[in-house]
Amino acid sequence: MRPGGLVILRPVLALTASLLLILTGCASEPEATIAERSEVIFAEIRNEIARGRPEIAIGRISGLRSENLLSVGELETLQDQAVERIAGDFSRAMEADEVEEAIRLYRNLQVLDQPLPEDVNLNDLYLRLARRYQAEGNGPAAIATLLRVPELSSLPIEIVEELAWGALALNNRYAAEVAAHILGDHWLSENDEMATFVAGSTSPIDAVDGTVTVWVNRGIRLEGGIGYPDRVIGSGFFIDPRGYLITNHHVIASEVDTEYEGYTRLYVRLPDDPDERVPARVVGYDRIFDIALLKIELDAPYVLSFTDIRALEPGRRIIAIGSPGGLENTITSGIISATGRRFLQMGDALQVDVPINPGSSGGPLLDENGNLVGVVFAGIEQFEGVNFAIPSYWIQPFLPDLYTEGEVVHPWIGVAVEPVSRGLEVSYVAHRSPAVAAGLIPGDVITQIGQWESSRIGSAQRIILSYDPGALLPVTWIRGDETMAGLVALGERPFSPVEVALEEDLPDRLFPVLYGMRVSREGGASLFRTYRVDRVYRGSVADETGITAGDTFAEREFRVDEELGIAFLRIVVKKRTEGFMQTGIQLPAYVETDTFL
Repeated sequence: MRPGGLVILRPVLALTASLLLILTGCASEPEATIAERSEVIFAEIRNEIARGRPEIAIGRISGLRSENLLSVGELETLQDQAVERIAGDFSRAMEADEVEEAIRLYRNLQVLDQPLPEDVNLNDLYLRLARRYQAEGNGPAAIATLLRVPELSSLPIEIVEELAWGALALNNRYAAEVAAHILGDHWLSENDEMATFVAGSTSPIDAVDGTVTVWVNRGIRLEGGIGYPDRVIGSGFFIDPRGYLITNHHVIASEVDTEYEGYTRLYVRLPDDPDERVPARVVGYDRIFDIALLKIELDAPYVLSFTDIRALEPGRRIIAIGSPGGLENTITSGIISATGRRFLQMGDALQVDVPINPGSSGGPLLDENGNLVGVVFAGIEQFEGVNFAIPSYWIQPFLPDLYTEGEVVHPWIGVAVEPVSRGLEVSYVAHRSPAVAAGLIPGDVITQIGQWESSRIGSAQRIILSYDPGALLPVTWIRGDETMAGLVALGERPFSPVEVALEEDLPDRLFPVLYGMRVSREGGASLFRTYRVDRVYRGSVADETGITAGDTFAEREFRVDEELGIAFLRIVVKKRTEGFMQTGIQLPAYVETDTFL
């Protein structure tokens, strides 16, 4: 995408598309050409293995098993070489104490059903990683890692006790309850301090001590020849005694935006001294979940801890703490209005009626027991009481990654999907994505990801987020009447898949993603491109506009307003249900769609 204003996009990749058609049209190619392609593919896969990317090689091998380009013997030879490389990489990662890499490779060997070392298991690896975080003084990451242990109750009692006492030190009542449940009532009765903590709750007054005002000074903004102070005010809260705190990415976006050329300085105002500005810096951030981790060089007066609480029913009482309009230490209360709102590109959001105003973004959302259940991030200005928060259980898994400098990277398969009765129907496959290598095509219906059935986009995204880029993930899908399966080597998800796709693909191939309609080009001489609607997904922009399969339309303009983040399609449509009378329509769609896996 080009920066600035309105961008008119027209297909400029006809040559590329033609080449792709040539490369995929094997059935009619001469045998010599097929043989040449086979040699090239074989060499490419061997090269991937040699370059240290055996998982990508396995993903391609998996996709080639349904084709006739390579023989079964050739595929098995490549598979054996890739598996051998993964096993060797695992041994090297263990020797170098690269625990995160060892965990990823161990899980890949499990998926490939390979023999595993008898003296190592996944529990041990997560425990080693938690120990490393603890040695670094990173208690929040250590606890988050221990909670990911597949069989936490099978760990030695002393390890579970360490989890309990570490949770107490970080005011993490949720983790302490998990540990206490494993240790049993007898252990709890012998430890009065822990029993009191587990049975207690965090008061709003205590939570205020851990909540701050985040203040970004962006200098002077000129409007009509007059200068105005350019300030961004948000909220935040401490999660680490060493001075680490959470806020929203959009509050501090100018600090990490490489294209921002203006003045920007980040400060934090503490609750006990709101007049003092404490310099802060951004450690890690996540644009997709609108989260950022900041650091100040002062100890935190009070910390809050993320939970994995998912029982967040509508009607449950909650409170929010923040600085609406810059008014520090403000506590507001309300209820959860709804759950599962598809408001972000990944995951889902809580809808709440607790009063939210500019300046509240990034503040903590607590339940009636003082548990941190979400982070406030948005409100709809023209609708009173319609506000949103990011549930803690979406943030908890990637919390350790925020401590790494820079942007958090999430995994993806590389497909956009739509829920249908049988599963998740693929509406678009991103170029050069893991899905291409695995052989997925539009129209396939994904029924299973890993060991879990997939019927909801949010659930499928949660499964994928439990892995890292480079992980091998079994996927099952239906094509027509045939059930197919393959291994997908997860890649790194771009922030905005649609923006990337618009730079590489024909816009009409993205109509299913943006507007919920599959189209095919119609022939005939015309000043404008004409299409026939082949499929309309329920609840989509096209569906709500009354467009149905069988309608035809002429495209008059396709443009993207980058400032609004909206793609506009202006068409003249002949609706089948209206006697094919011509009607002019403009269809808008957000570029940051939530349908990609």
